[in-house]
Amino acid sequence: MKTEVLETNFSSPEEMDRAIIRARRTAFVARFIVLREGKRTRAHRVIECMEWDDLTTVEELAFRFRQAFFENGDNMFPVDRDLRRAVAHSFRSIKFFVFEYALRATSNFVDSLIDYERSNQLLFCDDDAPKPGGWRLPHEIKRLKEEQRLGVVKKTRGRPKRQSVPESSDTSPQ
Repeated sequence: MKTEVLETNFSSPEEMDRAIIRARRTAFVARFIVLREGKRTRAHRVIECMEWDDLTTVEELAFRFRQAFFENGDNMFPVDRDLRRAVAHSFRSIKFFVFEYALRATSNFVDSLIDYERSNQLLFCDDDAPKPGGWRLPHEIKRLKEEQRLGVVKKTRGRPKRQSVPESSDTSPQ
């Protein structure tokens, strides 16, 4: 049923162009998630919280992802390689999966991770699905974003640090 709706919505050239932008972006993000799965960096935490407009292009999103790694001081050689691969994937796969990718288009990284998990469950079942590595679980990111929105202060682990009591100025010798 959704495919029928998509086909009728793609009747105009403008809608087809929008669908291709969404589909390419979806393919790019999905491939980028896979390519960076085994790596851990603070830039991943920044990217996990990113959101974008419905018509954000692959190139714009790739630039934003790259900036996160650059600002974190990561080695840019593997990052640029993974970004190039993901962008190339978005061109190759779009020929075959424009309708499916347009249906799966998201406007934030958390929803992209959820889509990735769903795809893994379909491909591998629950037993053989790859374990998360470089990315946090979507429900953890949602919880953290909600805490940030509400201004909740995260408790520190371990013993609380003792605060020294400042000496009053009237204890000085007279």
